[in-house]
Amino acid sequence: MRLTKSLAGVGAVILVGAGVLFFIQYLNEKESPEKKAEEAMRQIEKAYREDPYGGITPEETLQLFIDALKKGDTDLAAKYFVLDKQEEMRVDLDLVKEKGLLDELLVDLERTVKTKTSNEEVFFVASDEENIVKIQMIIGWNQNNKKWKIYEL
Repeated sequence: MRLTKSLAGVGAVILVGAGVLFFIQYLNEKESPEKKAEEAMRQIEKAYREDPYGGITPEETLQLFIDALKKGDTDLAAKYFVLDKQEEMRVDLDLVKEKGLLDELLVDLERTVKTKTSNEEVFFVASDEENIVKIQMIIGWNQNNKKWKIYEL
């Protein structure tokens, strides 16, 4: 009888110890840098997947961008860029607008011609009368939301 109680006590201690170890392991995994990175990546992919801005073609994205700038809506215009560039471009476009250079930018944008095409990227360039490149723009395919977004201006 004493042996049974002793074995039961030892078994209980082992079970409690194992439970504590599993709980500690769970907390470590939950707070691990790898888990945090995976969660951050899932959030980024979700944001790209749910991004409603962009055109079905690169030309449509370019036109939507131009139309937003014609209205003076730099916030909307910035949304046609990939997500990680939107804030930077919003600031840059606001600065262009404040300096009164929006019309000049629009003239250049409307003169862009497609110069290089691949399945995932299209390059547009606008040159002046002396053939000096004024604007180079890359519009790329966003696999997540199936729209074309501006990568670079």
